[in-house]
Amino acid sequence: MPRLIRLLVSAGILGFIALQFGDGVVSQLQRIDPRWVLGGLLITVVQVILSAWRWQFTAARLQLTLAAGTAVREYYLATLVNQVLPGGVMGDAQRAWRHGRDAPRRAPAFQAVVIERFSGQLAMAGLALLAWWLWPPGDGLVRVGTVAGTALTGVAVLSGGTALVIASGWRPAWLRDWWQAVRSALLTPTVLPVQLLASLLVAGSYIAVYACCVMALAPSGSPGDWLPLIPLVLFTMLIPASIAGWGLREGAAALLWPMAGLPATEGISAAVLYGGLTLLASTPGLITLMRR
Repeated sequence: MPRLIRLLVSAGILGFIALQFGDGVVSQLQRIDPRWVLGGLLITVVQVILSAWRWQFTAARLQLTLAAGTAVREYYLATLVNQVLPGGVMGDAQRAWRHGRDAPRRAPAFQAVVIERFSGQLAMAGLALLAWWLWPPGDGLVRVGTVAGTALTGVAVLSGGTALVIASGWRPAWLRDWWQAVRSALLTPTVLPVQLLASLLVAGSYIAVYACCVMALAPSGSPGDWLPLIPLVLFTMLIPASIAGWGLREGAAALLWPMAGLPATEGISAAVLYGGLTLLASTPGLITLMRR
């Protein structure tokens, strides 16, 4: 999707939400408890370290060397780039390119990043489906919407994969190379449990950060009311149709919170705070950028 369209999607949804809920959101954000924000920022540090370790582990399965310090610095920089550029993948493409530029073959470096990110997306999708099943009975509209969203995302992933295969010219060698990489770095019986555990921990850290944002705004409902909503909101950010999830995240919160009997402004405010917090958490990437 062209970058301009992603920008328009984010701006359009945010503009509509500002017109409908702007005053309530501003009022809600004025009551932020900084202690919860600080807690969320500390969790993001653990999140980046875990993600960098997952990348390092994946690269090692493909016979690539990646120092722990380098992995953390590059992950921070990639997170920063993903936060400010449309699509949310440019930072990952850059860290793959930098990792592989001195290697005899660049393909394994890109394969390591793709597999590592795919593992994380699988974990988040699984948690979103679990949240859907945990939704209180009777909320059929949300269940239908979640299934439809999951199906559309699956179709998009399959379509993208098909397009990639077609673009490669159906080269058997290319396909065998990627299949071998996926088997070695993800599907091997001794590797898959490690990948899934690491990815579930990373996905759980995203949910924990979002929960800190909700708690920072003194929500009216109990955690049991809004916790199942968080994976569903975060799942929408995987759709590559915005800038760093802006707009899609707030729109999902505006729909889901009222369906759980909660004020829409609370969900939207938490989504806005989450976006600002994650952008702030990525600023250590500026250090790596200035060094370059």
